[in-house]
Amino acid sequence: MLTLAAAPTLKGTWLGTVTLSGIAACMMLALVLGVRGSDRIKINTKEKVAGWALLTGSVCLAAGGNWHDAITGIGSIPQTAVAQGGFNDWGDAGYAIFLTLCAFGPKWHKLRWPALFALTASPYWVQAGGVGAVILNSARMSLGHLGAGA
Repeated sequence: MLTLAAAPTLKGTWLGTVTLSGIAACMMLALVLGVRGSDRIKINTKEKVAGWALLTGSVCLAAGGNWHDAITGIGSIPQTAVAQGGFNDWGDAGYAIFLTLCAFGPKWHKLRWPALFALTASPYWVQAGGVGAVILNSARMSLGHLGAGA
């Protein structure tokens, strides 16, 4: 039987106890290993890396604490650059779309760049609301209910 012990904690007999912080750590490690090249973890295309990074950023935001601070810190860089450049504010959806296009659009020789752009875009998708936030939040909630119904 699987029970949800607290809001961010999942307890079960087949997995043990997993918090969103633990899931965020595992997802971040898988992202790093996939980007660096792993014979077991096949996150090896631009699309897979960017998608995994968007989801990882959303889970990090949900985990709170230092995970939240790291992702929001990375996410504040584009907004600061635009403000310091003398441009008007783009809005959260504008930053999200721009950074996602940077992750998926160009042909990248190094997979770290789409990962970085997608991690940077994830807080903007969540803050902007709308369809992007619904997709990321539903994926995050699915991870939080990992194995529910067993």
